[in-house]
Amino acid sequence: MKKSLIPMDCHNHSNLSPDGINSPEEMVVRACELGIEYYSLTDHLEINKFYDEEYLYEEPVKTASITMPELIKKYSDKLNIAYGVELGQPLQDMALTNRMLSSYKYDFIIGSLHMCEGWDDFYLLDYNEVKPDKILKLYFEEMLEMVKWGGFDTLGHLTYPLRYMVGESGLYVDMSKFLNIIREIYSVMIKNDIALEINSSGLRQKIGLTLPDEYYIRLYRELGGRLLTVGSDAHCTEDLGKGIEKAIQLAREVGFNELTFFKNRKPVLIPIG
Repeated sequence: MKKSLIPMDCHNHSNLSPDGINSPEEMVVRACELGIEYYSLTDHLEINKFYDEEYLYEEPVKTASITMPELIKKYSDKLNIAYGVELGQPLQDMALTNRMLSSYKYDFIIGSLHMCEGWDDFYLLDYNEVKPDKILKLYFEEMLEMVKWGGFDTLGHLTYPLRYMVGESGLYVDMSKFLNIIREIYSVMIKNDIALEINSSGLRQKIGLTLPDEYYIRLYRELGGRLLTVGSDAHCTEDLGKGIEKAIQLAREVGFNELTFFKNRKPVLIPIG
């Protein structure tokens, strides 16, 4: 089978995440098979769910800290691997967040917001009962505080709630109401050297768009944004790398000629031509 060359996939999950299927090594092996050049496995670390019985993140996080350095060494001749994590809801327990970040030497941290403080994950909400405008206002306000804190490297899937509001529930959402705060979020990100992620998962889901889509990627570029990461958000080997080619093409069309990889929390610029 001919390899397809994929420059980067820096957002995906193994069975060390509650919703992942394949082992970390299976994910890495598949990345090698696909010809991915720059790769980071970013298993979930949901701060506000850390102690919940259905999640219990302590042991998986510890396991990842042992497993990933071994895999990085084992496959170093085949691809560039960063020891990553998807840090969800970091502001909702800052003592725990600080403990995690001081305990583990991550190369790459995705900052994500899957649920606003006091609310369920967006995929669990009933939008017949929850007004999208209300929850989106809370979402972007909390996201703004996250980027002001700035303890991560890239902002994951900016328009994550739309995956469920628009894609799954078929609602119309007037995003123009949130344009000012998104601009403010971008301005803080640019000041703090936080990258923007193009998450390609929406291309294989009902919404049919990257998260965020072209409009918001272009806006980031126009405001002076220059750091960009891409990730498939795969939770199994089958989805690894899916949509990345289209995401990178979109980045080119908007005006980017580089992607950003992180090693030791430092950005490394990767030309994409």
